[in-house]
Amino acid sequence: MSDETGNVDSFENVKFFLKKLQNFLTDSSCQLDIQRVRKGQNCSDPNTTVNTMLDLEYSTGDVKEELLSLKAGDYIKTVKDRKRPGSSDYWIFIKKIKEKDVYIKLKIHSVNKIHLMSFHYTAFSIEDRPYK
Repeated sequence: MSDETGNVDSFENVKFFLKKLQNFLTDSSCQLDIQRVRKGQNCSDPNTTVNTMLDLEYSTGDVKEELLSLKAGDYIKTVKDRKRPGSSDYWIFIKKIKEKDVYIKLKIHSVNKIHLMSFHYTAFSIEDRPYK
């Protein structure tokens, strides 16, 4: 997470991304693909997507509602997809949920698919929120 370099998109681009995300997520044909487990991840680590969702008692629907409520002030940066060059970028946000910071990394994969790479408690403090 912290070793990813990226760039800060303009406020207008962040707002446009969030609007597009909301439009897609409210379309019944859109699939929200949550990557619950990552290769090489320690299953007992509380800062994993699956363990964060369990701790929050969140279903896919709850995660979707959190994504729909993202604001430009939650935005951190945009990073390239290192595993799929030429693919769309990942957008990174931090959102306060039940008094804890949750790291959110997602991309719009296509018109009908959102890929949520990360939805977990932060393992480190992030102070730099360009539009907070």
